[in-house]
Amino acid sequence: MMVGRFIRRSPRTRLEAVLPSSGLHKIQILEHGVVDDDDYYESDTADEYDDDILSDDFDSDTSVKSHDARKKNRWFNELFECMDSLTVEQINDTERQWHCPACKGGPGAIDWFRGLQPLIAHAKTKGATRVKLHRELAQLLEEELHRRGTSAVPAGEMFGKWEGLDERTEKEIVWPPMVVIMNTRHEKDENDKWMGMGNQELLDYFSSYAAVKARHSYGPQGHRGMSLLIFEASAVGYLEAERLSKHFEDNGRDRDSWERKRVPFYPGGKRQLYGFMAEKRDLDNFNYHCQGKSKLKFEVRSYQEMVVRQLKQMSEDNQQLLWFKNRVAKEQRHSKALEASFGLVSEKLRKMQEENRIVRLRTKKHHEQNKEEMDYQEQFFKEQIKVIYEARDAKEDDFEKIQQEQREKITQQSHANPSSAEDPRVMAEAIAKSIKLQDKEMEEFVSQREKLMKSHEERMSEMKSRHLQEELALKRRHWEEEVAVEEEFNIEESKLMEKYMPAELRAGQ
Repeated sequence: MMVGRFIRRSPRTRLEAVLPSSGLHKIQILEHGVVDDDDYYESDTADEYDDDILSDDFDSDTSVKSHDARKKNRWFNELFECMDSLTVEQINDTERQWHCPACKGGPGAIDWFRGLQPLIAHAKTKGATRVKLHRELAQLLEEELHRRGTSAVPAGEMFGKWEGLDERTEKEIVWPPMVVIMNTRHEKDENDKWMGMGNQELLDYFSSYAAVKARHSYGPQGHRGMSLLIFEASAVGYLEAERLSKHFEDNGRDRDSWERKRVPFYPGGKRQLYGFMAEKRDLDNFNYHCQGKSKLKFEVRSYQEMVVRQLKQMSEDNQQLLWFKNRVAKEQRHSKALEASFGLVSEKLRKMQEENRIVRLRTKKHHEQNKEEMDYQEQFFKEQIKVIYEARDAKEDDFEKIQQEQREKITQQSHANPSSAEDPRVMAEAIAKSIKLQDKEMEEFVSQREKLMKSHEERMSEMKSRHLQEELALKRRHWEEEVAVEEEFNIEESKLMEKYMPAELRAGQ
């Protein structure tokens, strides 16, 4: 009896009920009263969580996506990254425990699965929450194992939930595989003993079946007419022996024909050979007259163990080999693409280096030309300054000479025109006064000249300081522009390299 309230959530009637034995659950019932198992949710939290999954970034339409893209789904990415770090033997280890990534955050997140097959079975049969996500996980795991050339069930083991056919008695076979060839003797020798085929003759006669050696049975009467073709102790060797036995069977010369209706001779007298797969009784008969080391050694082994498992393992090895071949081919294509891309980038780099070399040569030549012109201008202005200095020195010499001549002229005029009425003392005072006046003017001249020279030196110092600052600013601007040009070149070169980078590397960046 259900106790609770009914809430209509959609055109299909839904019931919420409290079940005393299992806690709060949601049960969806169709209008005719039939429970829909696919829409049964374990809890309110799981219901909302599942709806969030299917509406978030999980796309149920995965047919258009590649296997690798589907593996990178945020629910499965961690699991497949773990598998990529394991070998095939480690993946197939039935003792390794796994969590179900599709149950993450839900009630089943803490469950462990021993081996991948229980995990795949869980993903295939999960019918409550995240059904589509579990089915997607099962498909991805099976495809991943197939691509790795293996399966979730190791060779020779079975795993399942249903009982199949009754297990039949294990077939036992002789190992190494052998084919009995009968009627291989042909005549008696002078000692009345039978002779027959030799080892190499028997091998050559059946050379198309890749037997590794031949043996013949001998008794007191010589060759017994019973021979063995021994094949390689492998599944391939067994198949070769079985193929030869089948050939005899198709020609009506198998064990049954030999034991019941043998015809030892063809019309015309040639002996007719019979052949069949060797059994333990045949080899006991073969060794009947053999003693010690002359006995043929053999074992009786399980057909399932020696043939079926080997064939399954060979099939898985071949699939794995194919997977590795495909992977090597992919790596080779990738390597060729990188090599081609590297060649293009190298050629572009070589051209750019050549262009840079030409630009540097042109810049150097231009610099030399500018330097030559600057040297010429410097020499020109230095000569002008030299002319100015020489003119200045000449003017100063002339000025000094004029002053000296003026002083001599005053003295000469005083002595040349002496006045009788004048006292010599008065005349001397007049001369001294003139000379003193001239000396005073010269002192003023010297003082003014010193001020002028000081002002000139200050202007020269200020000019040189200004020129030095301008030169430093020009050099700084030059280096800043050069740095900016080099950085711009690096950016453009990076863009160029990225343009010719292989698509795989651009996607991984």
